[in-house]
Amino acid sequence: MKMTSVALLDGGLGQEIYRRAPDVSSALWSVAVMLERPDIVTAVHRDFILAGAKTLTLNTYPATPTRLKRLGVHEQMATIHQQAFQALQDAIDETGAELDIAGCLPPLFASYQGQPARTFADLQDEYNTLVRLQERGDVILIETMTNTLEARAACAAARELGKPFGVSFRVEVNGDLKSGETLTEAVAAVAEYAPTAVMLNCCDPEILTAAMPQLVSMYPLVGGYANAFESVEEMARGGLADALEAREDVSPQIYTGVVRQWLTAGARIVGGCCEITPAHIRHLADGLAKDFELIRFSQLTRP
Repeated sequence: MKMTSVALLDGGLGQEIYRRAPDVSSALWSVAVMLERPDIVTAVHRDFILAGAKTLTLNTYPATPTRLKRLGVHEQMATIHQQAFQALQDAIDETGAELDIAGCLPPLFASYQGQPARTFADLQDEYNTLVRLQERGDVILIETMTNTLEARAACAAARELGKPFGVSFRVEVNGDLKSGETLTEAVAAVAEYAPTAVMLNCCDPEILTAAMPQLVSMYPLVGGYANAFESVEEMARGGLADALEAREDVSPQIYTGVVRQWLTAGARIVGGCCEITPAHIRHLADGLAKDFELIRFSQLTRP
């Protein structure tokens, strides 16, 4: 009997990198670490590969044109993306793994915000820049979307590349986006771009679990990857990642149990967001391998 295939992503790349460099404190987060210690980035990628992840995301989440201009380092944008590719490629070469390299399209100004005061064309133009910088990747992951304007602009840019791409929304405790839009509205807004998958990410595990059955009913291929933060409110108000604290009650064993609930509901893509470590992904991969065929994102096919 053929096992159901599940795409296994990596875990909380940026936070894991940042955690391993306690002497670095920067609004550039994990990218600041990469500029000083690219070996740390390669080591984190390597640990996620050895844990069993099949799709690895580039360390570029904070490196949007808007953020880099605000911090006065826009001229380093191309270099940052080149270093991100090199750090991941070094880990792939060391392990000999066959996996997908995923480009990352994040919120352009900051995470956990509402509707941006920008036009669709302006946003798409910025996402087009990021797609060009990451076009060597195998797939694109649009992450932590909190409004449909940015999500649609990112989808429009990703679609032009002609490679598989997924879009992930973050929902709040009430199940809606930060913008006030419902999950139903969010999925409908991006469906016209025909993403490979629609997902949820960077939510509390409990929130993601509650929303997964609804998401499964709305799109052919869905998935999710939760965070394990105590709270993101300080960062949402403009604070640094230094203020974020990990939950002690989301162990690798507990997280695997939660992910199994998503899979039972019908999810086909899983992984982890911030504070989900290589140890979490290893436990998850080992447990799921008994019941599922673990594949790369680019190998997904619609039911």
